[in-house]
Amino acid sequence: MTQGTQKPLAQSDTNSLHQALEEEKNRHLRTLADFDNYRKRVEREARGYADRGKKELAMEMLPVLDNLERALAQLPDEKTHRGLAMVYRQFVDALEKHGLEQLHSLGLPFNPEEHEGIGYVSGTGHFPGHVAEEMRRGYRFGKELLRPATVRVAAR
Repeated sequence: MTQGTQKPLAQSDTNSLHQALEEEKNRHLRTLADFDNYRKRVEREARGYADRGKKELAMEMLPVLDNLERALAQLPDEKTHRGLAMVYRQFVDALEKHGLEQLHSLGLPFNPEEHEGIGYVSGTGHFPGHVAEEMRRGYRFGKELLRPATVRVAAR
């Protein structure tokens, strides 16, 4: 073989090696992208599981919050009332930190998506069609309504 015939062969080998290297690089990049997508999906699913667990816990705590509110309304002793109010506030703060949100309804227009109306009241000083009494507080977890507020609406 002459030197002239070896050179195109070497060039051909170099080209095929470059092509093989480029194919391997593309395969590697696709594998990295697939793994990154997998990692993101697993993280999304884990957040979903955590949020569902928090939501279930919050749902179970709503009757406890209701009972604490009822107890606060019945306490005649100011010191005991202040102490229980602190515990109540601490409990609500802990739940809010994890996504629970209290719906504040008093004085706001009646909204059937957030309020469950159980009657009308008159002579309350509220505008007609606005919430005049809140019988049971409503709650939301994230963007999802856990429980509508049970309210009485100012009569027209």
